[in-house]
Amino acid sequence: MAQIPRFDSKDSLSWARTVSAPQNLKKFRLDLLTRRGWCTVLGGAALIFLAYILGRHEMMALGTGLIALVLVSWLLVLRLRNSSTLTRTLLSPNPVVGDITRVQLSCADQATVQEGLPEEFGPGPEFTGPGGSTYELVFRNRGFHLVGPAKQILADPLGLIYGLVDTGQATPIPVCAQIHPLERFAALGEKMLTGDARFSRSTTADYYDVATREYQQGDSIRQVHWKATARQGKLMVRQENHVATAQALLVLDRTFEHWHSNGADLRLSIPQGEKPALQSSRRFETALSLACSIGQRYASNGYQLLFRDLSGEQLLDATSASLSGASARSGFEDFHSASAQMSLRAPSTVVPGAEILGEELRKLLQGLPDEPVIMILGEIHSTQAAWLATLSRSVRHVELFLLVSHPERYQEMQHILSHTGWKVHCLAANTNIDDLWSRS
Repeated sequence: MAQIPRFDSKDSLSWARTVSAPQNLKKFRLDLLTRRGWCTVLGGAALIFLAYILGRHEMMALGTGLIALVLVSWLLVLRLRNSSTLTRTLLSPNPVVGDITRVQLSCADQATVQEGLPEEFGPGPEFTGPGGSTYELVFRNRGFHLVGPAKQILADPLGLIYGLVDTGQATPIPVCAQIHPLERFAALGEKMLTGDARFSRSTTADYYDVATREYQQGDSIRQVHWKATARQGKLMVRQENHVATAQALLVLDRTFEHWHSNGADLRLSIPQGEKPALQSSRRFETALSLACSIGQRYASNGYQLLFRDLSGEQLLDATSASLSGASARSGFEDFHSASAQMSLRAPSTVVPGAEILGEELRKLLQGLPDEPVIMILGEIHSTQAAWLATLSRSVRHVELFLLVSHPERYQEMQHILSHTGWKVHCLAANTNIDDLWSRS
């Protein structure tokens, strides 16, 4: 069995780009003429010119014959080309950045076809129909990547005509943000997850034989099991005998200025198929990948996730399934699917103040005093950090991630936030998420 060809956009420097023909030639399909074809045409024109000067009719006939030969070959190739019936099938569901995406292209007609890949992948696979070709793509950026249209290879037996003509339609492939497998670190769940979901699997027991555990910050005093406390010599609480749907709130900063604050930010364009590309930065892409990785970890532990930006707006389209009526897993999958078109807010001309959270988000936080809150922010000011720290009086379980260009310049901000009792991470733009969790 032949090996399936794989195309990786990070190998864009390993292939040579061909020089594109002038647009005027493409417009009239004259780019199909090979070097031999153009030489034949010029040779025929030269013979006609000499025949006119010298008055030699046989040279005139020969020159006209050469030009007619090229013209007939060109017309026959265009006339006899098949209107190929192409079918492109995405074999890998939910493509993700960095993973292998498998695609199949098939042709029902007699034709030689070359797949049209995005420019960064280089020339696509080539095959002769009827038949097909299966190949693999490795995307390095999220978004909607256009694959196709394919190219039909046209040629004549004399070598005068050879070229590629678009055939079929392009297919947009939605590529979601990368997910890092945080579950492979066994201690991660105990470090991050708090609240009812951690203790939702309990046994049925009466008061004297109830499942107990050690007291943790945030537990109600009404849960204290005094007999077990006296027996163990340390404060013990009852493990509730019910299965609760615990919630967690994930807040992702989408403020344009927080991710494009200086020249150190590497700016990226996120393709959206035939629509205009979205503007992003390497830091925001890392933040989005971090949000998806943490979200998957929480969802796999039974948490119903709420996704919001700093204003409190939902990070899902109105057409997405309602989180309140969906399972924890499907709710996360909706968010992950939406990451293919997640965008930053439009740049604002208003001078930012100290309060970076919108009123809607503040109200939501007040209703979640004991649930885990994950905040992923860009570069903020010390005054904004000081205002954010005031929320620690009512919101206790917060995991805060600051993704900045130069973490060494944020010592004052870290000092301000260190008094909140929250777990605060100040990360560089090039932080490797796997390394972050292996150190924690």
